[in-house]
Amino acid sequence: MNNDNLFENLALENILEGLLLCDKNLNLKYINQEAQSLIGYSENQIKKMEFKNVFGEKIFDEIILCIKSQSPKILRDIFLIDKFSNEINVHIFINPTIFVSNKKTEFEYVLIQLFNLEGRNVLYKQNKFDDEEKIMSQLFHGLAHEIKNPLAGIKGAAQIINSNNVKKDEIIECSKIIESESERLSKLVNTFKYLQPSNKESFEIVDISEAIKDSIKICELDSKNKNISLSYETFTESLNIKANKELLKIVFINLIKNAYDSIHKEGSIIVRTKLNKKYKLNKKNFIIIEIIDNGKGISESDIKKLFKPFYTTKKSGQGIGLFISQKIINKFNGYIEAVCINKQTIFTVYLPEN
Repeated sequence: MNNDNLFENLALENILEGLLLCDKNLNLKYINQEAQSLIGYSENQIKKMEFKNVFGEKIFDEIILCIKSQSPKILRDIFLIDKFSNEINVHIFINPTIFVSNKKTEFEYVLIQLFNLEGRNVLYKQNKFDDEEKIMSQLFHGLAHEIKNPLAGIKGAAQIINSNNVKKDEIIECSKIIESESERLSKLVNTFKYLQPSNKESFEIVDISEAIKDSIKICELDSKNKNISLSYETFTESLNIKANKELLKIVFINLIKNAYDSIHKEGSIIVRTKLNKKYKLNKKNFIIIEIIDNGKGISESDIKKLFKPFYTTKKSGQGIGLFISQKIINKFNGYIEAVCINKQTIFTVYLPEN
């Protein structure tokens, strides 16, 4: 066996897709290991069987039709039953192939491909589980760190209060520390309620413009000391999605406040909404909400980590806001992206139109 044949054989035998090649009379010429596993019979056993009994009569009839019409066909969500009566969910692609001999084109073979849906689902679920486990590990590690800091402050303040010869002004100061650190802990714990699964039946039709305008009013009240212009642009009168309005406002407030925080003294923020009909999200047009600022910008390395729990570029930040925002938008079948071009930072929220 030369190297080319060796590599070809290695690829065919290890591919996660069942392959059978038969002649026009459905005599088996080749079958790889994955196909044998899916069908539940060995190559020698299949060669001794009537081909009708390999897949069952219905699939056999479809293969015959493809051979007669010389056109390919895909059979979706088919359940194969092996000799042990086990069911395996597959897609079957039947592809009559041509053979050229002495400048004459003739039909000679039929290629049958088996796509193992269960195997792919298991692999997908395992990868998803690994990703979620990694996120939860980061989450709990960061949470432990964030809880430890205020607890240390509370403990230190309590020890001073309980010490001998403590002065009244020291007690007042320590009491303030205990109160502020307790409040910080409370806010941190309350934040995590937004990670709870939502009941989609409780979602309502929300006007995106209303949610954004409400969020802008709140942010403007909190940022009066800066010379920042904030404008809202919309290219359509009404954009509706099915969601929870209060959760949406949490996201918009967080993104707009981040834009304010990135501007030192003066600058501009633009919030822009538009409907994109060129691309589909879950078979629906999607709404694009952009929050653009001309603040200090974000490095490319930081952008890659922005949505990770407890990652922050702020001195006083907890690094939980963008993580929570992404998870909230995910609840509504959307997602958030961030880019920075020439110190102009753009956060884009994608949501499916109702």
